[in-house]
Amino acid sequence: MIFRILAYQIELYLAIRNFGILLPFLLLGDGVFAQIVNVESKRQGVNNQEGWHGNINFNLSFQRNVDDILTYGNKSTIQWQKERNRLLLLTDLSRVQAAGADFVNQGFWHGRYNYHLDEKKHFSLEAFQQMQFNSIQLIQFRSLSGAGFSWNAVVRDSLKFRIGTIPMYEYEELTNGTIERNFRQSTYFLFFIDLNFAEFQTINYYQPIINNLGDYRFSSSSTLEFAIRKWLTYNVSFDLLYDSNVPQEIPGLVFTLRNGLGVEF
Repeated sequence: MIFRILAYQIELYLAIRNFGILLPFLLLGDGVFAQIVNVESKRQGVNNQEGWHGNINFNLSFQRNVDDILTYGNKSTIQWQKERNRLLLLTDLSRVQAAGADFVNQGFWHGRYNYHLDEKKHFSLEAFQQMQFNSIQLIQFRSLSGAGFSWNAVVRDSLKFRIGTIPMYEYEELTNGTIERNFRQSTYFLFFIDLNFAEFQTINYYQPIINNLGDYRFSSSSTLEFAIRKWLTYNVSFDLLYDSNVPQEIPGLVFTLRNGLGVEF
């Protein structure tokens, strides 16, 4: 069991006490980062044995303070693997209501199929379908479909490097009535290294419109964890998202820096 002591948990408690002023701004960060689904980070923690594996989680909470606060959601990661075939299904739904208003209303469903071209699983073909919505990002509905290629250049317990590129079709409806249809090229790379005393991982996505490279999204998520003792770790994580073309109400650049301690026993 691992307990994480993170600064943003304290901020969340304070925001709930004073949600009328702070809660919309605190929750904006998580809502914005949900715009690009970091599938690689979720795939890292899935059991690689054959057959069906995964987890399904539901949450529901109600708090009465100055006003009523209702929070509910669902997260699931399900994978099926047999020989060279791999199917990954992800869901993540979250809603926070306070005083009858939505402060968070977002979710996505993602399905991805991989076929490994060689026995060592260095080269893979993959196809995916994704649907999402996000009221903070003014996304009424977004659908993404694509197929492409990935390369596991290094696959070891202590060192991993993966790169993939997928052309995808994007259909998007915004809450202001705008509808966009675009073809984007999604390129990502993952790097992980275990140095015994520390672990570092970074996952990055670059998604430009194919016929308009000036319209792009870039997402980066990095984590550095130090082993202070066998049972005690210190971790730092940094998440960044830049979108070159967003509505005026939404910031184009957002980032989050977190640090904390972990106790394992």
